[in-house]
Amino acid sequence: MKNIHYCIKYLVTLVCIFLLWHAGALYFGEFILPKPLHVFAFMEKYLQTSEFWLHFGMSTYRVCVALLISFLLAFPLGIYMGYKKRFDSFFSPFVFITYPIPKIVFLPLFFLILGIGDFSRIFLIVLTVSYQIVVVTRSCVLNLDKKYYYSFKSLLPLHIPGTPKKHYRTAKLVHLLIPYALPQALTALRIASGTAIAVLFMTESFATQEGLGFLIMDSWGRGDMLPMFTGIVSLCFLGIFLYEFCNGIEYIFCRGNRLNAK
Repeated sequence: MKNIHYCIKYLVTLVCIFLLWHAGALYFGEFILPKPLHVFAFMEKYLQTSEFWLHFGMSTYRVCVALLISFLLAFPLGIYMGYKKRFDSFFSPFVFITYPIPKIVFLPLFFLILGIGDFSRIFLIVLTVSYQIVVVTRSCVLNLDKKYYYSFKSLLPLHIPGTPKKHYRTAKLVHLLIPYALPQALTALRIASGTAIAVLFMTESFATQEGLGFLIMDSWGRGDMLPMFTGIVSLCFLGIFLYEFCNGIEYIFCRGNRLNAK
């Protein structure tokens, strides 16, 4: 029943957006803002072409690879920074000094150093998203509630004198720190997926002929509104899919959150 209500809310929101879009098209004119029915009619035909799936496939590949790499790098780093105070005292100043810097301004520099291929575009998305995951994960580990730590020590006999320290550290990492920080890290990833889509659009607007960003900017330059809005709608749906995919991963792997919510 809860899932049905969730879907209904999504459907109502989409209908409201559709009506606002249609009203905007009537007010501004179709040369500036085409009617949604005309866009979807064109989109239905465009979806049957290999050109669309080339653009959509390249954008999906770039952003999905970037998000995966970001999480695999940033989550362990955030755990380690929160767990090892000496490493954190050395590395955290660098993180917090460079965190506010908008990474997108380095796009021309990355193109010059790394080339204009996919690597530079993916690298920029990874650099942007990783900071958000690192900061959230580190903060979560540092603010670990003591009651969870005491419960961990009482349930596991690994703190008994004579037990190898590496076994205790491994158990603490696997059974305490990772489960505690994972929900917050996945939330950061879910929120960062929107930022990743924005950076993807910027990186595909230059020096490429593949991707939804290129499709939007190329169609805009030619004054062809229907392909441009097809690219915009496709990029929006890609962002929604990534957001809900991250939400689904959190639902599967963070069962404790569901139990606490009941």
